[in-house]
Amino acid sequence: MAEKSAKKQRKKIGKPNRVLYFLGFGILLLYFRIFVGTRFKFDRSGLSDLKKGPALIIAPHISGIDHITVGWECRKFTPTFVLSEHLFSKPLIRFILTNFAHAIPKKMFYPDAGTIMGIMRAKSEGNVIVLFPEGRMNAVAHTYPVTQGTSELVKRLGIPVYCVTGTGAALADPKWYKGFRPGLVTVSAEKIFSGDELKNMSLEDIGRKIDFAIYHDDEKAAAGRRYPARDTVKGLDGIIYKCPECKSEFKIKAKGCKVKCLDCGFETVLGDDYRFLAGKFKSVNEWFYWQISCLDDDLVFDEDVTIGAVGNDGNMDLCAGSGHVYLDRDRLILKGKVFGEDIDYNCELQILGGTPYTPNKEFDIYCKGKLLYIQPPNKKSVVKYVTFIDKICSEKRGIELYGFNCVSK
Repeated sequence: MAEKSAKKQRKKIGKPNRVLYFLGFGILLLYFRIFVGTRFKFDRSGLSDLKKGPALIIAPHISGIDHITVGWECRKFTPTFVLSEHLFSKPLIRFILTNFAHAIPKKMFYPDAGTIMGIMRAKSEGNVIVLFPEGRMNAVAHTYPVTQGTSELVKRLGIPVYCVTGTGAALADPKWYKGFRPGLVTVSAEKIFSGDELKNMSLEDIGRKIDFAIYHDDEKAAAGRRYPARDTVKGLDGIIYKCPECKSEFKIKAKGCKVKCLDCGFETVLGDDYRFLAGKFKSVNEWFYWQISCLDDDLVFDEDVTIGAVGNDGNMDLCAGSGHVYLDRDRLILKGKVFGEDIDYNCELQILGGTPYTPNKEFDIYCKGKLLYIQPPNKKSVVKYVTFIDKICSEKRGIELYGFNCVSK
């Protein structure tokens, strides 16, 4: 048994099949061009000196189509993607990522030696590796801070590093929006480090340069572009929950291009340029950041929740169990049952660091290495849970959060 395990550990990562890679990405780009109206423009000049691997591609993660923009920008190298483990919990996607893409799964915000080993094997095989160093995708058109350990990984790899950015991607495919939008997405690349540079750089200097490269505010970068939709606010009340006028919460209704507070009657319209026509805030990002600034550091969450988990078949079961969650500025505690077994999770927020999430649905944690989806009774409160954790963690770690006091790229 131990010998079989060792052989499995030594298994090669491999590379995606070039024909299937081009065919898959080509079909996706054609679909967006014909059926959605999304136009992509690629500038590969920043990759001109990259002839072959090993190399590392980092990218801001602000949209669900980031994999398409990065994948096609780097198509010459058929890169190896490092992807969230939750993608592997869906049967068809798992089959494609495992058998054709040869992707490396990663547990987000959880110590994962297997991921590091996979990345190091990919390097030894001469692969070009794609990593989204924020560790998750933001709900708005703005990057997260880079996760801890990224500088150490980049230093340890010691290979050339490039950054690929898709401007307009978060506006063509907002995380909170239900569907895609027509409009322009411009994709560019730049070299961040050479392998030789990294040898003599401190972790602090590496971190600062990565932070600067990844930082991206898509609302500002794509200002003036238009991304029309029949309903520009469809799904926006999954992340915008606090009224700027009367301060009531979870009384926001977003429908028919309008955002309205059901308590005080405040109303505004979101244009296809992602600008509000009335009210205190000009954009979604501004409103979202304001909500975070309003969060009380002494807030307490204490309620029963439904728990989703991955079963023995490898698939996510959203009704795997139930439990009780308690969250304050110090700890996140979850007690309950999943697939009939007791769950007892107790983690300091500073150690947790953050949590991925799907607005209006769930947020993720790892309990003893197992992925769990936490689903509060009020699904719109998911964003409040997550941004509270982000705010407290950033304060405890002394790092900048979201757009607060960030320098402009």
